[in-house]
Amino acid sequence: MSTSRGPGQRAGLDTLQVLAAARAVLREDGVQALSLRAVARRLGVAPNTLYSHVAGKDDLLDLVLDDVLGGVAVPGEEEVRRDPWGAVRAIMLDSYDVLLAHPALVPAYLDRQGARGVQARRLGVVTMRALGNAGLDEESAREAMRVLIVNTVGFAAFSARPEGAGAGVIRADELRRNFENGLGWLLAGIGS
Repeated sequence: MSTSRGPGQRAGLDTLQVLAAARAVLREDGVQALSLRAVARRLGVAPNTLYSHVAGKDDLLDLVLDDVLGGVAVPGEEEVRRDPWGAVRAIMLDSYDVLLAHPALVPAYLDRQGARGVQARRLGVVTMRALGNAGLDEESAREAMRVLIVNTVGFAAFSARPEGAGAGVIRADELRRNFENGLGWLLAGIGS
């Protein structure tokens, strides 16, 4: 058994530090500036040091996208059992809010058709459980979840806009109301 460590581990880095630096680059310089070189510069290490933690720029972006989803609140087991439709609604509403809090990342969610990491799986498991508790079979629940996610990410993409966007743009509160109403209609249709 080898006990050798990779360059990132020798530098004393862990994945959480890499992630924090990547989020700082995004916050300060935008998604177009996110690169292994920019993250390494922020950490004061050589770019190859990061390969112990991420496979490349796409992997780094996937890690950040999934980390953002960690901000989505998940209803407790009791709520999922007692009010499954309310639990699904809460997950989608909070997902929308979390996406809007990171508007520069919304195009990346669209490009990748969502996220697939630990946080995305956590949300998927709870959503599938709630849809199952609402009476949907697994295939129908999976399709319903996909429709709900596409609706949520799509609405977030439509709602995310540059600061200071001019006339003719629908107000954020109106878009939020439209999203909430549409989500209600979707849930009612799925449940019928």
